[in-house]
Amino acid sequence: MAEAFLTAAAFAVSYFAFALLALAQEQHWSGVTRSLELPQPSAAALRRWRWLAGTGLALGCALCLFGNGPSFGALLWLLLLGACAMAVAFTLAWKPQWLHGVARCALRGRAQISPTSP
Repeated sequence: MAEAFLTAAAFAVSYFAFALLALAQEQHWSGVTRSLELPQPSAAALRRWRWLAGTGLALGCALCLFGNGPSFGALLWLLLLGACAMAVAFTLAWKPQWLHGVARCALRGRAQISPTSP
């Protein structure tokens, strides 16, 4: 039971990490936030998002290794990376509004908003 929970947590963390990486790109940001009219994030915010995404992917690896052991955990993590990346790509292509919550969460701090945004 703990293995399944840790695997589901690793999937969720990795999905969120790939969503942050996608939102750090201007094209995906504008596609997701078109109806929300959120401002463009600053360069510092984009760097922070990329750093958090890398940390999230490392956390997903740690969860897989802890829950399933080093041999199967490493394999499972690599397979989860592909599944999560495809899931984010399908979400962006089919229902980008499903990532509104991630966009709002990423822009929580006022210091992350660019002063030159429209």
